[in-house]
Amino acid sequence: MTLKYHFIILFLLFVNLFTNFHAQTVVYSDLTNEEIERKIDEYSNTDPAKMWELINFYIKKSKTDQNNEALFYAYRYASIASLYPLNIKYADSALLISKKSDTKKIIVEGYLNRGNINMSEEFYEKALDDILVANKLSQESGNIYIFNKTIYIIAQNKIYLGQYDDANKELVICLKFFKENLQNKNSFGKNYEMYYIYSLMSLIDSNTKLGKFKENKTLLTEAFEYLEKNKLDQYVPYFVSSEGTNAYYSKDYTTAISKLSEAIRLYNDQWQHNTEVYYLGLSYWYTGKEKLAVKYLEEIDKHYNKTKKLDPNFRSAYEILIKYYKSTGNTKKQLEYIDKLMFLDKSYEKNYKYLYQRIVKEYDTKKLIAEKNEIESSLHTQRIFFITLVIVLAFAFVFFAFRIHQEKQKYKKRFDEILAQQKTDDVPDEELLLDASDYQHQQKFDYDFYNKISGLNPIFVENILKQLEIFENDNKFLDPQISQKSLSEDLGTNSTYFSKIINTYKGKNFALYISDLRLDYIIDHLKTDVKYINMDVKELANIAGFSSAENFSDNFRRKFELKPSVFIKMMKDKL
Repeated sequence: MTLKYHFIILFLLFVNLFTNFHAQTVVYSDLTNEEIERKIDEYSNTDPAKMWELINFYIKKSKTDQNNEALFYAYRYASIASLYPLNIKYADSALLISKKSDTKKIIVEGYLNRGNINMSEEFYEKALDDILVANKLSQESGNIYIFNKTIYIIAQNKIYLGQYDDANKELVICLKFFKENLQNKNSFGKNYEMYYIYSLMSLIDSNTKLGKFKENKTLLTEAFEYLEKNKLDQYVPYFVSSEGTNAYYSKDYTTAISKLSEAIRLYNDQWQHNTEVYYLGLSYWYTGKEKLAVKYLEEIDKHYNKTKKLDPNFRSAYEILIKYYKSTGNTKKQLEYIDKLMFLDKSYEKNYKYLYQRIVKEYDTKKLIAEKNEIESSLHTQRIFFITLVIVLAFAFVFFAFRIHQEKQKYKKRFDEILAQQKTDDVPDEELLLDASDYQHQQKFDYDFYNKISGLNPIFVENILKQLEIFENDNKFLDPQISQKSLSEDLGTNSTYFSKIINTYKGKNFALYISDLRLDYIIDHLKTDVKYINMDVKELANIAGFSSAENFSDNFRRKFELKPSVFIKMMKDKL
């Protein structure tokens, strides 16, 4: 392909990109602030990339217009859409701008928003400080909408602290207000509908804890009818989960398992949904499926290990894990979970004194200490073994030093193999210049090749694979927002068929397929472009579209059997 032809293609692509960008900007500039917010709400559950595009436009537009009220709402959207710690920073910015606006209504919403964000990150004391300020200011200003939002959020704190009676009474009040104002759900800066749904969800939760199952039957019917009528499918799994939790507290464990499992299948977001995992574990435990129960409850422990935070409501997970490993004779695990539960109890007693008094504990501190002492006493006979082990470790040190040397040699060999690898999917220029009609004559449709999946038309499969080839050539896999669902829709198929095609023709699932494309992209650039060698792992992960440096490193090691840092160091040594 000639240089002139390359230039023409690049020029046309640039013109097209500039035209599209300019056209998009013009389209956005024609929107009012209220219309921008509606579109952000619309894209929040369907297209995160467009949502962020609109949020950034909203921020720039508000700054240009010197409109502090609009800028506050733009920052508030950014805080809600971001992950920690960016969400806190955006919430701080929103509060700062609200104070500059010198408008009491906006200042109240600034405190309320930051309280919400802190609460979502489990910073409950900070959250309550902001919410109480918002509650006071909203009373002074007569802002009934914000006042009811503060009532809702304070109720969430009370639910967390186990004060279900108090929370229940306040949720009845705010639910009534938001329900009566549903006709105003599209008011600028207000969302009666969202808080109606949230209040309904929380009221059902507090009713469950109080044993008001009959009331919940009516409320759940109301919720599902409203969601169906208004096509709010994204909220359905939350209420299906409420049905499951309700069934658990009614001791209908079979229904609980069915509903909680259905809720997990229906969720289409990035959250972990530990509540469903926890109650599934308990439900399986009380139906005698102990091994399955432990698998679910250990997921709660993994979340705690990762975040060092645990909802006090999940405390009993550790009591069950202690019981289980005691019954299996696994004293190591038993002691591990005893230590964790004792540590958690100290934390709860220190930070949540009221809550600590309300926890129904099968294992109190004295019992935990006694059980711990019993285990430690039984381990006394093993001390001689550990002394011997120290001696063995000394010899092991020499052995591992030799192994490290061998490992370095292995890394060197693997590094050389990676450098020697050539891309096998490069297409010669002559083939690219092949006329379309000639191509059709030369290529015979391979029916057997495209007919590997029962029930799928071979021509349909061929079409999807050709589109995948374009997808790969255009490096669209670098988009961090790409998902199996979004890509299958772009290619004109559904997620199920698309998954079968990926597994059959790419020999791996969708996640590995995308990860491997990204890794090959990075390896090619590390081998050919020195600026990539000088980047850190986090930058490389970001360029390749990985969600985190850790995710990038894990996949790099899986595919190339080397840490990315080791590969980069060896590349630098080679220069």
